Amino acid sequence: MNQEFINTFRDYQRFDNWFLGFNPLSKLNMFFALGLTAMIVKDWRYGFSLCLFYCLLAIIIGKSKSFFKTFGVLVVLFGLFTLIIRQFSVHGSIVLFSVFGLFNVTYEALINGLDMASSLLGFSGALVLFFITTEMRDLMHSLEKHGVSHTASYVILASFQTMKDLKKNMDTIFESQKARGIETEGNIKVRIKAFFPVLGPLILGAISSTEEKSIAMDARAFSAKCKHTFLRELKPVPAYEKAVVVLIDIFFAAVLGFKLYTMFVK
Repeated sequence: MNQEFINTFRDYQRFDNWFLGFNPLSKLNMFFALGLTAMIVKDWRYGFSLCLFYCLLAIIIGKSKSFFKTFGVLVVLFGLFTLIIRQFSVHGSIVLFSVFGLFNVTYEALINGLDMASSLLGFSGALVLFFITTEMRDLMHSLEKHGVSHTASYVILASFQTMKDLKKNMDTIFESQKARGIETEGNIKVRIKAFFPVLGPLILGAISSTEEKSIAMDARAFSAKCKHTFLRELKPVPAYEKAVVVLIDIFFAAVLGFKLYTMFVK
């Protein structure tokens, strides 16, 4: 047996770069605080600057492909959709241009839409970056270390893992159908016809997987009333990581305090 492989489970878990090695709760604190500042400020200049920071960070840590793939969908859903809706719901006096003579795009509606879209993207971008840089098993491990029930952590972890497994199994079934000459690609009608035959094997596979997991849990004494051990161990939070979290929390408190000051004092 490979001794080097065995030693990887005796030491603290190693990651590809410095940011991925941050404690999951530290990253949750940082991204949640930064995301909330976008919702508090509600200014398109700050919100889009924050989104640019997320993009640069994703590139630096080597997660640009997965981040841009998900974040691009959010830009279309939250960004463009919000801008269009605001043009109809916000009345403005400064007309910028007309669209096919049907309606006018006003300056006030545009700024209002940019402010709202940037706040939504600033918050959702933080969540996307958190989930693509954090393994759920590490997050649940950290929560258990802070007193969360192992049953609750398993339910959450199993829920996320089940979604991944269902997606993987569905892709496998579709590939099997293609190999048998069944049409799975084309217009919406063809895709719908190909989708329903997948449900049977997918549901049966999920039931079988649930039974296998329950047997594995019994074999590992999951319900035992004693202290549980962990296959993975995360390194203690270093001082520099704590300093970064504290600085971001101070920044969040300053932004919140300034917003309250402008609302109630002025």
